[in-house]
Amino acid sequence: MKLKAVEKHLQEKRRHASFRELQELDEEKLKVAKVIIGERTRRRLSQTALAQRLGVTQQQISKLENGDFDNLGTLQKVLSVLGYHVRVSAIPLHREAPTHSPRN
Repeated sequence: MKLKAVEKHLQEKRRHASFRELQELDEEKLKVAKVIIGERTRRRLSQTALAQRLGVTQQQISKLENGDFDNLGTLQKVLSVLGYHVRVSAIPLHREAPTHSPRN
C-alpha cells in the first residue's frame, strides 16, 4: 500500500519542470559516477590508490563515486587521469518562444 502512495507522489512531482530537471541532473551525475567507478576498477585501482596518484583524499574519490560533484577541479583531475574530460553547460531553465518580426 505504501509503495503505491510513493508512486503517486512521484507522479505528482514529475509534473513540475523543476523536479524533472533535478531528476535529470541526478541521472547525469550517476552516469559520470559509473564512468569513474568503471574505469577505476578496470585499471584495478582502489579508491585510495587513485587518490594517492592524484594528491587528493580517498574521501574525495568516494564522494565523486557517489555523484557528489561539489568540486569540479577534483572531478576534472580524476576524469583526466582516467582518460576523460569534463564539459559543463549552462542551459536556460525555461526557454521562451522566439519572437518574429513581421516581414514587409
